Amino acid sequence: MALPAASNTRDRRRGRRQDLRYKARIERLADGAEIACTLLDVSQTGARLVAREPEGVPDEFLLRLAVGRQAQRRCAVVWRDGASMGVRFIVEADEEL
Repeated sequence: MALPAASNTRDRRRGRRQDLRYKARIERLADGAEIACTLLDVSQTGARLVAREPEGVPDEFLLRLAVGRQAQRRCAVVWRDGASMGVRFIVEADEEL
């Protein structure tokens, strides 16, 4: 799976992004099925990733960063471009990033 190059479009993020190339998994909330992905960059409020099976990625999902349930973020997709997508982290009232 080829990773996309950085975009020349205007950056609308509020937080500073940190470039990564980190393997992660998308877990669909409806059925628990997982889709392999690569986390390309991350900020305090969201991330950019590329999914192996983008057609299976729902509008909201859990992003699993490690085996088990300890490192995860609930995400909402804010844009899609082929296999690439930008997500914002959904923060519960009692949860901090």
